[in-house]
Amino acid sequence: MSIPFDQVEVDFLLLADRAEVLNGKLYLMGGAWDRRQIRDIAAPVPLTIVVGVLVPWNLTNEPHRLRIRVEDEDGSPVPPEVEATINVGRPVKATQGQSFRATAVINNQWTIPRFGTYRVVASVAGHSERRVAFYAEEAG
Repeated sequence: MSIPFDQVEVDFLLLADRAEVLNGKLYLMGGAWDRRQIRDIAAPVPLTIVVGVLVPWNLTNEPHRLRIRVEDEDGSPVPPEVEATINVGRPVKATQGQSFRATAVINNQWTIPRFGTYRVVASVAGHSERRVAFYAEEAG
């Protein structure tokens, strides 16, 4: 049985210490954290962002824009915004009507302007969105 939906959607979003995708499988270390200890607030902070996107049968074999942004508690952006294109094909033995998951790992650095609450926001195709919060704390 297939999942009935007619739009690409962000299935999951999480933060990790390290992650990679090999042969369609996600390998994750130190995942799903929500607090980041920072010693020097002026130095760029590395973040590994993991996002899963579900693509329905009728939207395979075409590009879909994925956007990742970090914002502070007031919704102000923390540059840079990251964009990627996801294009999922249909495997030979696919069942008509099924959906397909694409998993992406974004490794980047952001300069966090101050200690406090932040959100990572992932959106795909301009409509489906997931958010995950993290707390930038001074390392003690």
